[in-house]
Amino acid sequence: MVSTMSSTYRPVKCNPSCNCDDEQKQCTYHRRYAEMSSSSGVLGEDLVSFGNESELMPQRTVFGCENVETGDLYNQRADGIMGLGRGRLSIMDQLVDNGVIGDSFSLCYGGMDVDGGAMVLGKITPPPDMVFSHSDPFRSPYYNIEMKEIHVAGKRLELPDGAFDGRHGTVLDSGTTYAYFRRDAFAAFRDAVRSNC
Repeated sequence: MVSTMSSTYRPVKCNPSCNCDDEQKQCTYHRRYAEMSSSSGVLGEDLVSFGNESELMPQRTVFGCENVETGDLYNQRADGIMGLGRGRLSIMDQLVDNGVIGDSFSLCYGGMDVDGGAMVLGKITPPPDMVFSHSDPFRSPYYNIEMKEIHVAGKRLELPDGAFDGRHGTVLDSGTTYAYFRRDAFAAFRDAVRSNC
């Protein structure tokens, strides 16, 4: 087991606030994702480092040690998933609860003169022209935004009012390679992409 390679690793022992393994010794987890892949294993705690360019010192963090993965999660051969969602096991919530960072994070895809984008944990001084979108934690357990329109090749798609007002709103998920639309929005998006390719 890889956890034996770390001198600072500790298993999260079975307790009333978690699901336990068959021996009632260690906490377990199971997650199923939108595209029906899944990850399951045991919970452990160790020092997590945030890379050479980070100002954050290594922090003790609880995370899942995966034993089984299925579906696209297995097929894409990812090295792991970093939990940025809301919830007590989210790395964000753990760092906020421990007073390490402010209750904010930013994820930028590309740009900022960093190959592939950048992630900032905690508050930063934003550029003066940055536009923010509020995410309502009471509407959904996911990061949702109010999306008003889609443009393809600079042209606004003609969509009915409320096209993006489903139960959870428009959800941003950095961990998926899929985009889900209601039927009419998908058809308009697909047709616009096809006509511009």
